[in-house]
Amino acid sequence: MIRLIYTTFFLWLLTTGNAIASDKGLVLVAGATGGTGKLVVEQLLQQGYSVRAMVRSIEKGKKVLGNDIELVKADVTQKETLAAAVNGTDYIISTIGTPIGAEGTNNPENVDYLGVVALIDTAKAAQSKKFILVTSGGTTWWTHPLNWFGDGVLTWKHKSELHLRASGLNHVILRPAGGLTDEPLNTKKIKFTQSDGIPSTISRADVAAVAVAALTHPESDNKTFEIQDDEEGQLSSEVNWQSTFEAMTIDSDNF
Repeated sequence: MIRLIYTTFFLWLLTTGNAIASDKGLVLVAGATGGTGKLVVEQLLQQGYSVRAMVRSIEKGKKVLGNDIELVKADVTQKETLAAAVNGTDYIISTIGTPIGAEGTNNPENVDYLGVVALIDTAKAAQSKKFILVTSGGTTWWTHPLNWFGDGVLTWKHKSELHLRASGLNHVILRPAGGLTDEPLNTKKIKFTQSDGIPSTISRADVAAVAVAALTHPESDNKTFEIQDDEEGQLSSEVNWQSTFEAMTIDSDNF
């Protein structure tokens, strides 16, 4: 009898734990098949969130993310497709962006600005609880070389940041400061700044980890900050997220 009671309790604990883990909410990841987006999906699942991956191609989505992820076909350059993707979700993490040299309508103005604006407006209409926007370091540098050779990409990203702040949505703006690498999580120490200063490098895995941490911690609400590799920083696994986000200001001078 004692063994039966113990076994029943253990099974209850397992099922209750799973229920709690999956009750964190549904997160829409825009740009889910990209280098950073797919890592965001992976880390959200590890943290117990439910995930809806927004993709332009279901076939590519299955190839990159597998068959066990909810996929929704939508495109930020086609605003009419966004409501179906956003409705029913609790949170949004956007990692979308155009690669340097993109041609046609897939350009920074249409994607990094107008497309992101369309997604923000749709999220506001759906009363999203939090919108995390991954942009880039250097968005406040009008002289940045990426603006010269990348169709003004950082200027357009900055305009989308301004729109998100003005939207009234609870948000975080995360700026990876430097070249993105494919190094594994916790390979290098990372530093947090609010100065939009000299860039370094940063791994996509660390960007994903910070985005997910910002989703979880309310201390990050409505803050804009950069992250980059720096020997004076900490490994992602060592960061005290609450105190790190608390130390940041909402009215930073790098807007």
